[in-house]
Amino acid sequence: MNIDIILPYKEIFSTNKASAVSLTVKNALEFSNFKNNINIYGQFTDNPFVKKNFIGIKVNKIFNLGKNKFILNKYFHSHYSENNQKIIEIHNRPYLFNMAIKKIGDSHPVTLHFHNDPTTMKGSKTISERINIIKNAAAIYFVSNFIKNRFLEDIKENHDNLYVLPNGIQRNDTKFPDKKKEIFFVGRLVPEKGSHLYVKSIINLVSRNPDWQFKIVGTSKAGQENLQTEYEKKVINEFLSLGGNTEYLGFIPNDEVKKLLKSASILVIPSLWDDPFPLTALEGLSLGLAIIASNRGGLSEMLMDKGILLDNLNQKNLENSIIKLISNPDILKNYQKRSWTNYKYNQATISQYQDEIRKNIIERYYK
Repeated sequence: MNIDIILPYKEIFSTNKASAVSLTVKNALEFSNFKNNINIYGQFTDNPFVKKNFIGIKVNKIFNLGKNKFILNKYFHSHYSENNQKIIEIHNRPYLFNMAIKKIGDSHPVTLHFHNDPTTMKGSKTISERINIIKNAAAIYFVSNFIKNRFLEDIKENHDNLYVLPNGIQRNDTKFPDKKKEIFFVGRLVPEKGSHLYVKSIINLVSRNPDWQFKIVGTSKAGQENLQTEYEKKVINEFLSLGGNTEYLGFIPNDEVKKLLKSASILVIPSLWDDPFPLTALEGLSLGLAIIASNRGGLSEMLMDKGILLDNLNQKNLENSIIKLISNPDILKNYQKRSWTNYKYNQATISQYQDEIRKNIIERYYK
């Protein structure tokens, strides 16, 4: 039995260019009991996370065919076989799911993973499109209840093929890490991630708190530091002008980010959009950081009482929340301990849950 995973174009399955979907697939692969039977198809890269499981597809845009469609068609043309038992798992491209169903019908089970709001995505924007996906999918996965509820908006029937499968990060450490006086923003430097709000909120804090280090990790696009947007340049320049206890670290591979965050004290996530279930927040929780975040999207259900959630996110509220933590060591430590002791997103457990769903699909389709 094989599991064939189709990654979207631009989701590079590589250490130096990976974004959220690729990292999620890589994390899940590591702890799956089906690891030796999983093939991952995506845009070609010289340095994949796991060479054994990855089949890179060199994308050429021909005959006006979109690059995501090119990857799917290449998979069916060169790698797909009707003869063996398999599950085809498509990530975050509902229109590719619809194409796959149209091509193979019910020859093999096909699942769809939503990492973003389904109502904004080609192939699942309308109620009829989403109902059609429910009818044809062996399973539909959502990274959070927030995303699942968006999918089910105005759909009243109950369905047994919908699953909340959160992103996961494995924590193997049993000892709470030592902490330094460091505050981080980690994420893409784009307006919706709110990096400008982070910078504005610390304008009055940097010089007054010389014993604290204020840091930013990220670029507008993973692995492309030389292609800065005007927004990105403005944020970086304003941030570095604040003082000597600021540090801009640019893009850093995910494993290195974890090492940095392990000893940090505070993580700021000032999202201005409904972030579905951000990996950055998971990393903060797993490493025992006090987290300040906007109370929206998947952040609300992930953090609950483990972090400071801001209903009205603005510069002043964010600044006051940071002051609350850096001025009160006991409150800071309390939030850090909440993150650490209540962590429940270990990847091994989540992969085991997905493997059980996969087993049930195989038994149902090939009995």
